Amino acid sequence: MNPPGWHSPGNWRNALRILISNDDGAFNPALWAMVEAVKDLGEVLVAAPDRDRSGVGAGLTLNDPVRVKSIMSPVSGVEAWAVEGTPGDSVILGLRQLAKEPIDLLLSGINTGNNIGTDLIVSGTVGAGMQGFMNGVASAAISVAIERDALSPVVGAAIHDLAESMLEHVAAGGPTPFVNINFPRISDGPYRGAMVAGVGRRVVADAVETVTRGTRTMYWIQRRASALDERSQMDPDTDVWAMHHSWVSVTSLGAGLTSANNDGFAAGIAEVLDRSVKNHGQQADEAAG
Repeated sequence: MNPPGWHSPGNWRNALRILISNDDGAFNPALWAMVEAVKDLGEVLVAAPDRDRSGVGAGLTLNDPVRVKSIMSPVSGVEAWAVEGTPGDSVILGLRQLAKEPIDLLLSGINTGNNIGTDLIVSGTVGAGMQGFMNGVASAAISVAIERDALSPVVGAAIHDLAESMLEHVAAGGPTPFVNINFPRISDGPYRGAMVAGVGRRVVADAVETVTRGTRTMYWIQRRASALDERSQMDPDTDVWAMHHSWVSVTSLGAGLTSANNDGFAAGIAEVLDRSVKNHGQQADEAAG
C-alpha cells in the first residue's frame, strides 16, 4: 500500500507505538473506531479529554494542574486515559508522562465534522495534531463529514493504510510530517479518490445566545454551519472543493498551519488513500450488490 520510493525496514511494526487522541472525548465511539482500525500496527495508547472539548484549537492548560484518570478500554490490550484538559494537554501528557516508551505516530480523531478552511484555527482535532508535531512526532488529524461515516469500513481501511505508511516513513527515518485528512460525506456518492488540497476559505456565521436568570445573564457562543466561500467551492485545489466533489483531502500542515515543506509526503499519502478508498469502496459495493 506504499507510494513509490518508500521502503519498509523489517519487523518495524513490532516496535512502534501509536498515541490516539481527539477533541470529542475519550468515550466517543469514533475514537475507538480509529483504535480498532490501527490496533494491529503496533502498541496503541489512548489519551483524550474526559469530555467534549471541541473548538479549543491547540490551547493548553498552563495555570492550573491537569488531572488524568485511567479508564476501561473497550479494545483489548489498549491502555486508555481520560484527561481533565484540552486535546493539546492530552497529547503532551500522553507523550511526556503516560507513554512508557517514545511515541512514533500521533493520530487525532476521528472527528465528526470536516475540519477544512478557516476551521483549522479553532479545531481541537487539528490542535491535538499540532501539539504532537511540535513535539517532534509524526501526526495526522482525521475527520469525517458526519458521525456514522466514522464507522464505515472504507474509512477504517483507509486510516489503517494511512497509519501503516506513516509508520513506515518514520521507521525509515523520514522527516516529521503533519497532515490533515478529511473524508467527504459517503452518502453523497462513492469516493472519487484522494487528492492533495490547499486550505480553502470559509465564511463563518457566529452567533451569541443569551439566557437571563434573575440578575444574571449568561452567554452561549454558537459557531453555526459556515457559509462556504464561492471561490473555494470552484477552486479545485482546496479542501472545501474536495468535500463538495467526493474527494478525500490531504493537506500538509506545519507550525504555521499551512505548509509546503511536506508536499511530497502529502502527495505520497494521497496516493495511498486514493488506492485504499477506491479498492475498499469497490469491495463494499460488490458486497452490497
